Amino acid sequence: MNITVNTQNVNQSNNDLNILEKQSNAVLQFNLEKRVAIGVAIWGIASFFLGYYRFFTHIPRLFFGVTVIIILTSLIIIYQYNQTFKNFSNSIPLKAIALFHTWRIFAGWIFLSYSGMLSQTFINCAAYGDIISGFLALAIFIFGHTKLNYYIFDVIGLLDFIIAVGAGITLTITGDNQMLPIVQLPLIMIPLFGVPLSGFTHFISLNRLSKMKNKKLIELVE
Repeated sequence: MNITVNTQNVNQSNNDLNILEKQSNAVLQFNLEKRVAIGVAIWGIASFFLGYYRFFTHIPRLFFGVTVIIILTSLIIIYQYNQTFKNFSNSIPLKAIALFHTWRIFAGWIFLSYSGMLSQTFINCAAYGDIISGFLALAIFIFGHTKLNYYIFDVIGLLDFIIAVGAGITLTITGDNQMLPIVQLPLIMIPLFGVPLSGFTHFISLNRLSKMKNKKLIELVE
């Protein structure tokens, strides 16, 4: 009788510990999500005011390209060395990442609307590729059910990203006067805010796909 009671007490204690652990993990996850949301909001607001006050028009153009690269590199470094941030990033469903990249449709359309004001070379390198990548992301979000689908999306999207960012940074650094709108509102929000997020999400998506040997795609997608 005593053995039965003790066993029940042990089981109850284990259940209580499991509940406390789940509650603790939920609180930690919520706090992390709140910190990330605050960080992204501050980043977005800072980008807005840098454009509003035309900060990058008063310093050598080189610093604008360097700033974009530093932001993207910082996100990747934090992901690689901060396990908490890495776990959070890896918890984002791949379908959500694909949906996020549909913003590139609007980015491409905005670039096209600046024809005659923005470097045509840059428009050719960035606008059409962004629109294609955005619609591909939408198709993957709706119909993507295989690992190959997501690989195709990430590879094509990343190639467009490299071409567009490379062209933008090169033209900005070389002092092309028709790149001036890119460091002012509203265009500055694309390279200073949207571009690092796009590059980073492609990175984590490919990183997760390459390590999914023992996981079903559904575990990463949903």
